[in-house]
Amino acid sequence: MRTKFLIIGAGITGCTVARLLQQRGEHDAVILEAGSEPGGLCRTREIRGHILDIGGGRFLCSRFPEVYEFIFSHLPRSEFNHFERVSKISLDGHVIDYPIEFNLWQLPPEKGRGYLKSCLQAGEVDGRPQPTSFEEWIRWRLGDRIAEAYMLPYNRKIWGVEPAEMDIDWLAKIPRVDTAAILESWRDRRFDRSRMPSHESFYYPREGGFQRIFDAISATVRDKIWLGRPVVRLERRGDVWRVNDEIDAEIVINTAPWTAIHAAAGNDPALREAVDRLRISAIVVSLYEEAYEHDWHWCYYPDEALRFHRQFFIPNYAPQSAGGGVYRETNAKRWLPGGGEIFSYVNDAAYPIPVRGHAAAIRAVREHYSTKKLYGVGRWGQHAYHNSDVCIREAMLLVQALVG
Repeated sequence: MRTKFLIIGAGITGCTVARLLQQRGEHDAVILEAGSEPGGLCRTREIRGHILDIGGGRFLCSRFPEVYEFIFSHLPRSEFNHFERVSKISLDGHVIDYPIEFNLWQLPPEKGRGYLKSCLQAGEVDGRPQPTSFEEWIRWRLGDRIAEAYMLPYNRKIWGVEPAEMDIDWLAKIPRVDTAAILESWRDRRFDRSRMPSHESFYYPREGGFQRIFDAISATVRDKIWLGRPVVRLERRGDVWRVNDEIDAEIVINTAPWTAIHAAAGNDPALREAVDRLRISAIVVSLYEEAYEHDWHWCYYPDEALRFHRQFFIPNYAPQSAGGGVYRETNAKRWLPGGGEIFSYVNDAAYPIPVRGHAAAIRAVREHYSTKKLYGVGRWGQHAYHNSDVCIREAMLLVQALVG
């Protein structure tokens, strides 16, 4: 068969691309999904009455009005609850509000002063040049005390690599340290929520889980999804791509990790080093039943004696869920089953790891294939830590570029 557009991956990005093409009158499209169900990291399970987003923390928050407009045109805003974010950090036996630099006053005075002094002597505050590794950037940004007690161990846990191996190009949007605001919060013993670096508030569906957003978007293109169809062979033949020896596609749009796609296309040796640089971490999501009476949505845990790095308190953002539901995110390298979980799920591809050289690597891969009308978009197609809203926004930009 022949199709104009072939989309690899039926997650939020792939299905959004198909829907946007459809809205522009482009109906000649096929979506190949390797798994037995669509949704990718946006899937939800109900386990003993608990609403569990098996891809990890998924909340609707965006700085792009057009993304909200797109989503709410498929699932009305009235179908969502809206929350002011309540997130915590477990630090040195104490629990304080996020972000750490504006809430040091919540620690015991002597301990808080030590962190504050270190923060105010950090390299960015002193005007020292920005370093090039993530570890040194953390120290430069927030000082050695916060780096060693919180940021470095937390990032080791989430990424599964040493921060010194990671680049800093993915941090460009983080605002500069505001020492006056930090001192003001210490003096007044309060945090101005307008200074929250991201996700000050968020939406979450009133029924079900995050998958309701995906289902609403994908419902319009379900007839285009072919399940259980991994891409195992990609061959350029004249002006088309021959896919799996059965489909001829004029344009291929990839939303899956590039390693498999590059292999299917013949493992071009000129791209071997670049593709090897595109490293991925696996995350385990595990569900528990515990009693708690606070209103936290989630909490960060830098303590390396704890295997998990983040914990979510489900009924506090999904009141439709059974009481006492808690889930944890754990890097697969650190995961050990049998710790009281009632369910666990392994996401083999969860986070693209921004190791040194990753930006140049993904640029080389995308440029190489785009000249042949194979385009990468979304978290995996762009190998960038895009949340769902950014994936939708990037899909919009790609479709605009392709069909106007």
